[in-house]
Formats: sequence, C-alpha cells, structure tokens
Amino acid sequence: MKRKRKLTAYPTQVGKKDEHIRQMGPVITDLPKHICQTVLLKLPPRSILICKCVCKTWHDLISDLEFAKMHFAQAEAYPLVRPWGPTRVSRTLYLVEHEDDFGLAIKDYSSDCDYGSLKFDQCHFRMNLAKYKIPLRNAEMVIHRQDNVILTHSRKHGTKRMPCIKIRPNDHKYKVVNSCNGFLCLSEPLFNDPVVVCNPVTGEFMHLPQASKHENQKVTINCGIGFSPKANQYKVVRIFDQGTSCPLWMTEVHTLGSRSWKIIGTSPWSAYGQLAFPTYVEGALYWFYESFDYVIVSFALDNENFQPVPPLPFQRAQYRNVSMGVLGDCLCVCDAYGICINVWVLKNHGAKKSWKKKITIKTDHFGFDGERWPSGLYKPMKYFKDGGLLLFNYRTNALIYHHPKTHRFIFLKLRGIKSNFLAISHVPSFISLKDILVGDDVNILNINSRCAQLKLLGETKALFLEEENADLASDFFTSDSSDED
Repeated sequence: MKRKRKLTAYPTQVGKKDEHIRQMGPVITDLPKHICQTVLLKLPPRSILICKCVCKTWHDLISDLEFAKMHFAQAEAYPLVRPWGPTRVSRTLYLVEHEDDFGLAIKDYSSDCDYGSLKFDQCHFRMNLAKYKIPLRNAEMVIHRQDNVILTHSRKHGTKRMPCIKIRPNDHKYKVVNSCNGFLCLSEPLFNDPVVVCNPVTGEFMHLPQASKHENQKVTINCGIGFSPKANQYKVVRIFDQGTSCPLWMTEVHTLGSRSWKIIGTSPWSAYGQLAFPTYVEGALYWFYESFDYVIVSFALDNENFQPVPPLPFQRAQYRNVSMGVLGDCLCVCDAYGICINVWVLKNHGAKKSWKKKITIKTDHFGFDGERWPSGLYKPMKYFKDGGLLLFNYRTNALIYHHPKTHRFIFLKLRGIKSNFLAISHVPSFISLKDILVGDDVNILNINSRCAQLKLLGETKALFLEEENADLASDFFTSDSSDED
C-alpha cells in the first residue's frame, strides 16, 4: 500500500501571510541583530550590497550608521582600478575583492607544502573584480542631447536594447584624484579643479561649491580630500598657481557641508614645480613635489597648514620610477631602480618622523617560465600579514604579487578591455555622505539615477583578471581585441 504525501494548504489571503511564514518555520531574518551583523560583516562589499536587496530587515540593518562604522573599522584597502585614456570617459571602477576570509593569500592545494617549498604552478589567487561607478560629468547635457543616443535592436526578436551613447571625453569625464576613508575626490580633467566628492559603494555624490576665480584661468591646480581627526570633518584642499608674476602656490580649504572655500595663504614652495601622487594618511595630505629635486609636501588637516617631511632616503638622477602611496597606516615611497624595488615607509616617533626600509625585492629572480620582472613604475597596493606585497605596474597594466619567502612573483593581468589603467588604494565604506557633512543644506545625489538608463560606448565589455605566465614586458595593453572606444 503506497503512502500518500500529506498536502499542506497554503493561505492565499494577504492577512494570513504572517501565519504562512510561521508555519514554514524559522528563517534567517529571525536571527538576532548582532548575529546578522557578524555574518554580513564577513562578506565582501559587493555581496553586502546584494544582501541589502534581500529583505527590509537586512536593508535597514546595512543602511544603519552603526553597521557602516563596524564595517569600516575592519575594512581593508584593496586596489581600485580604472580604464583610462584620452578618448575614454571611464565612469566604471573595479575594486579587487577577495572571495573568502583568506583574502588574496596564496592557496596551495598540496597537503604538505609550506611557503619554503611552494610550487607556483599549484598556486592561485582567489579574487574578484567588483564593478562600481562614478557620476557622469555634465549629465544633463547628455540627457538632452538625444542625437547622440544610439538605440540598438535585437536581430532575433526586434526588441530595443539599452540605449548606448557616444560622448566627448573632455565634456563628460572626471579625473579620480585620491581616496580617503572610502570617499573619492573627483576633478575636471583640464585644470584638475576639484568639483565632486562621491562614495562609489553607496552610490552617493555631491558637488563642491565654486572655488575662487582668477583673471588668468589657465592655472595649474592640485587637490585632494582628507580627514581632520580632531574636528571630525572631511576637507578638500585646493592648491593652485595664481597665474601672476609671483610664482607661489595659493591654498584653499573646503569643509564638506559648508558653502564656501577658505583661503589659507601661500605655500612655502614655488609654482614652478609639479605636485603628483596625492595621498591621504593619518590626518594629512601628501604630494610629491618635483622641481629641481624631489621632495614631499605635507598639509595637516587639523591645523590647516603645511608641515615639514624628512627628505627622501635616496637620491636619483631621475625620479620617473618613484611612486608614493599608503602601506598599512603609513605613507610609503616605492623606488624601482636597477635590479631592486625598495619600499620605504614614513614612521612616526612622537614628534619626530623618519624613513625606514620596509621591503626590498630583487628583480633578478625569475618568475614563471623564466621571465624577469618588467621595468617601469610600480605602486604598492596592499601589504599582507604574511609579508606578501601586491603592486601595480603601470607599464604592463598588471597586478603583481610577491612573497619574500619564495622570491617569486605572480602576474595578474587585467583582460577584456584594451586600455591603459590607473590604480589607487581604496578602503570601501558604507558610510553615507549625509553622515559626514557639517551642515544639512547640501544636495546629495545618486549615481544610479543620472543617466542610469544609458550605457556608454566602451562599457559593453567585461573586465576580468587572468593569471599570466607569458612575457609581460612586451604586453602594454590588456587585450588584443578592439574596443568600442
């Protein structure tokens, strides 16, 4: 005799929905708040954004400032890469995220292998590229310019696809200046004037008030965003050439949420040189100042003044392969010279600061298939607890992982888009712009609501990472295939 399955009658009326859920038993949203927080905090930022859309309970939990602060307290910096070129608008950013709690650590699938006897053909990186966006400059112009919109049609069904537009880069692209606590400073590309601050994770952005005007508009502008720990305020610094016979930099500061810029005065350096690699570290903004020699310029956000920095611990005839960035909580300088890549960090000893050599990589060691390290400019992206270092090489557009115990390296090429790339170290944050402003009279906009229905030419191809074993010294671009741009 066959046993019949007992059928369950499910309620169909809206009023019986709660009873239906009760009959189904416990669900994950019934977990206590602190347990849900613990689970969600272990996920990569992109996965957290997906969980935010699961239910109202998780949406409210992730949107809460308490959760955002807890996430940022444990968040780590990872490379944020962007396709870049004179004909490319590039509003898409790619954050290198780990797949699990082990991060980017090397995985060895043999049972008895340690770092001392590590075989690189058994090692793989477990990493993803998470896609984020920055706003489109002069978006209203794009929306009203209907003649630039190209509607594509499906050959099979005749249905319209998402509109694809071709726009002028000089009119519609932003330059990513630097990152600070999850927020990006964006500038217009011609004079590098800071105009927007955004959080690519939350999708929020705000326009900065108009800065000072000068008779000579063709001025050189340097800028950056930073955080003042004492005042608990975010500030944008603007350093510019006045365009007069007096070759001095003028400095202005804007506190996010205020309505104007505050003039600080002139800087101790002449405007004949150039400032590069804007970097925020521990309450101060730093730039490389290249004139007759290379020095580092520091601006303290608490006191709003320039501070001295110890001179570089090395001298070079040319500094074209010297970069500056963040390693852990310290300012770092990377010097690729000869057969060595040296990474120096600026250590604080009370009121005294000094340079200390952190890492030395001998580039005469061989990697996969006997290829050597590529030459060019290197920028440190992340330092791991086990001593591994992740760098970005601008000449080959590749991420390179090096571990000191093996003296070997692994190339991770950016594939899918034929382009050069820019890379900065970025800590993703769920903190809203609304929670960091000094006032409430600021219009916070959403990246996804402006031209969201339009897709730019060049955004139809997917970017991905590929472990590369070939000779990268002759491979300048990430793909041999042509792109729409």
